[in-house]
Amino acid sequence: MPTIQDPAARAELIARLRRVTPTTTPAWGTLTAPRMVCHLADQLRVALGDTPCRDVSTLPLRTVVRFLVLRTGFQAPPGKVQTVREMLGSQPTSWDADMATCEALLERLAGATQVAPHPAFGKFTPGDWGIMAWKHMDHHLRQFQV
Repeated sequence: MPTIQDPAARAELIARLRRVTPTTTPAWGTLTAPRMVCHLADQLRVALGDTPCRDVSTLPLRTVVRFLVLRTGFQAPPGKVQTVREMLGSQPTSWDADMATCEALLERLAGATQVAPHPAFGKFTPGDWGIMAWKHMDHHLRQFQV
């Protein structure tokens, strides 16, 4: 399973992220490119524990869905997954600053030894967050066709 903890996989994600511009339009959904970058950074802040996040988990989410997301090739359907408000908390500032923040948070999470629980899937290891962060970023980069 790809993970941000793999330097090559992380570098590929960063290269794809850098191909997005502030005016790149999404293939689906309502996020603009600047909001998407902030959303990615917000998820990384939640993973690192920088942004406390409410627990919205249920037994099916913590077991079946968690397994499907982390341990199979399951991809979230375009535009169908709702996120928690904490992962939509940041507002765009400047493109360059927001991109730099997102990349710095990605690097921090890649090397983290302590992580926060996932709001829907419960207790996560750094390895779980490595996979989840890769999948989440890949999902949104596909949304912007890069």
